[in-house]
Amino acid sequence: MEPIKVKVDQSKSRNRYDMEDLIIDACMELEQRIKDEEIDILVDDINDTIHEIADNSVPIYYYDIGQFAAHNSCLMTIKSELNPEGTPHDQIQSNIYSEIVDGLHAYIAKKEKDEEDEK
Repeated sequence: MEPIKVKVDQSKSRNRYDMEDLIIDACMELEQRIKDEEIDILVDDINDTIHEIADNSVPIYYYDIGQFAAHNSCLMTIKSELNPEGTPHDQIQSNIYSEIVDGLHAYIAKKEKDEEDEK
């Protein structure tokens, strides 16, 4: 009997607890919202939408928070400005939130620049 050969497509494999993947997912959500709600990023204030998406992207379960910390050690070493006196889990969540917000702002800045260059 031959062993079963499993093919793994490495191009599609992602680390579930990688911050970059979490930020990419949030950017995809933001892009979808921009299309669905017909938001003009050069005119409309998109800050509320960014914070809503970031808030929805932060993990709430202790296991997931711990896994993000284990895979992204910087989340444990930075003292959160949003919740400086919170529990370790609260601090990690705050740091994840800040990273997502920063990533979404960078994404919007790039999109704004690209749209202005097209004009």
